[in-house]
Amino acid sequence: MKKFISLVICALCFGISVNSNAQSVGSGLNCFIANQKNTKGLNEAFSQRVNIEKIQDKEYISLLMRVNKESDLSFLKKYDCILCQRVGRIVTVKVNVNEIAKFVKEKEIIEVDAARTIHGENLRYATKDFNAQSVWEGIDLSQSYTGKDVLIGVADWGIDFTHPTFYDSIGENYRILAAWDHNRRQGPAPEGFDYGTLIEGEVNLIAAQGDTANQYDIGYHSTHVGGIAAGSGYTTKYKGVAYDANLIFCTWICDELHYIDCCVWMKNYAKSLNKRLVINNSWGVYNFGYMDGSSMIDEFINTMSDEDSVIFVVSAGNNGGSDFHLKADFTNNESDTVRSEIEFNFPTPYTNDYWGQAITLQSENNAMFSSKLEFYNYKWEKIGETPLLVSNGSSVPEDILLGEDGDSIIYRGSSRYPEDNRPLVDWEVRQSKYINNIFHIVLMVTDCDGIVHAWNLNKLSKAVGNTGFKFEATQEGFLAGDSEYGVSEPALAQKTIAVAAHKFKLSEWQPIIAEFSSRGTNMTSYYKPEISAPGYSIVSSVSSHSSSSPTAKEKVTFNGKEYGFGSASGTSMSGPMVAGSVALILQANPTLTSDEVKEIITQNAKTDSYTGECPNDVWGFGKLNTYAAVKAAEKKLGFITTKDNLINIFPIPAKDILYIEGLDKDNEISITDINGRTLIKEKLNGEVLNISCLKSGVYILNINTKDGEEKIKFIKK
Repeated sequence: MKKFISLVICALCFGISVNSNAQSVGSGLNCFIANQKNTKGLNEAFSQRVNIEKIQDKEYISLLMRVNKESDLSFLKKYDCILCQRVGRIVTVKVNVNEIAKFVKEKEIIEVDAARTIHGENLRYATKDFNAQSVWEGIDLSQSYTGKDVLIGVADWGIDFTHPTFYDSIGENYRILAAWDHNRRQGPAPEGFDYGTLIEGEVNLIAAQGDTANQYDIGYHSTHVGGIAAGSGYTTKYKGVAYDANLIFCTWICDELHYIDCCVWMKNYAKSLNKRLVINNSWGVYNFGYMDGSSMIDEFINTMSDEDSVIFVVSAGNNGGSDFHLKADFTNNESDTVRSEIEFNFPTPYTNDYWGQAITLQSENNAMFSSKLEFYNYKWEKIGETPLLVSNGSSVPEDILLGEDGDSIIYRGSSRYPEDNRPLVDWEVRQSKYINNIFHIVLMVTDCDGIVHAWNLNKLSKAVGNTGFKFEATQEGFLAGDSEYGVSEPALAQKTIAVAAHKFKLSEWQPIIAEFSSRGTNMTSYYKPEISAPGYSIVSSVSSHSSSSPTAKEKVTFNGKEYGFGSASGTSMSGPMVAGSVALILQANPTLTSDEVKEIITQNAKTDSYTGECPNDVWGFGKLNTYAAVKAAEKKLGFITTKDNLINIFPIPAKDILYIEGLDKDNEISITDINGRTLIKEKLNGEVLNISCLKSGVYILNINTKDGEEKIKFIKK
């Protein structure tokens, strides 16, 4: 019987007409197109899903595209659009909303989607957990390391530029170099961009005080995160990991396009200073396309990591134990249909910004599937349902179901079916009241023959959230959710370092994984998360401008004003532990590629009876061990092996003279900076090279040997 019904469903799936361009249009953009001319007037009832902005009295929608490498983008000239960024095959663009229907039919576009919007205890003991003190003291190292001359970029919201933790420990030397506030409209914008305000230098940053209110109002998150990565602690014990590092901050408009702008600006700024860059991302979502590391934002990160050696550290997520994931396996199930009740965040929502729930479904193979929402009253009597939504690029337009006593449910759905990837479906649903749990809302999924995954996330009035809620087996035959497949985007990108959170050892708790830390398994071919760091009850700096900051554990007075240090928990806190550690590693060896940094961190992780055998889906490769990683980084300095001999350069860092062992006679050498500019070029007859003309920074020694050109990175003090 199951086989017969499945064949009928498959026939239904393939029998429905599909837009000829559906394989290249994402579900977010499909949803926008399907509801662009909505006649029911429901658009304002739905929370924001895409970013539309007015530019010179015209409306533009932010898009991400994947194109062929050979494309010169000349087709953009046919449209009223603004080209923003291109990194490899990933392109961001703002297109006049009136031209979207034609734009998505362009043959050079492999994939296009709306830029999705985003929802957007003790530090002293925590740093002991991964042996940061040994690095600061230089024990059995060539020198001590504190992050000096490395740049940490914080992509976040809620920064207090005036907090004394961003000075040195005695409050004299200010370490924030610049900030780009996308929401501030007082100019000037950074070079190459036409919005927001770039603030540079201590005087201007202190005058600005902090970032402006955005969709999250004025928060504290960025201040807390920046303090963990690089705060000095200013006379307190709450010193960050890389407390001598420089920082740049970006308060970005909460969608994918503007996040890409943020990273490009940070990369350009670091290159202009000839500094290595690590970007900390203490946030994550579950709606950036595919949850398998193949989304456009993932490709952007992978490309920038490879081409520019930018290291991306991303929090893995805080959905451990939430049972927000549903796995419908039709390969071993006698039934062709799965049902599960969707938990809502009521009767008392945890935030005033709560709107409803967003359900994302994704196939584990290329097989299409169908789904719908079913609505029941408190007696479990069915009172309505949505149309069946097939994952072939079709949509369910915005609609409303009127219930008892004037209560109502509103919903919409959209999908995509690329020819070379997994089908994907998005549902959005809300109740207008939360009285006595009147409604039961159920997800129903059917599949021809495969596995379908679903995630149940809160949806805020201004964006998609990242807090998971349960799939519940409240009726006989219903399927319960689990907490697997919980690592969020963009932590799933292959080149990121995804960070779990654990409790560090104090008398009141054991060093175990934090209950909130998101787990695998994942649909990636590689382990996520890669590493775990302390993220439970971490005290760090909090903004003096925010009314929502944690209660201060300690207060200090600086320049006549009181500032606090408060406690917070989450992978948001464990992420900057790793970002600060990356800064220490890069100070020890600025020549490392992003892949080498990741390898050093994972291969030197600690395992114990709590982690079990690693790698695994909870701890990754184990607990962060910064001291062992820095020692390993030092060992990689200054050596290459050619076909016939070993070439060794020393000392590293060098001052005015660089010694080179293992050269043949009359070798041609050149020295370039990391941007490829040649600064020294000569034939070297001996082993001594004068580099006194070079400024401090990272350089590449290029040596022409009989085997070809060899390259060695080195540091000039």
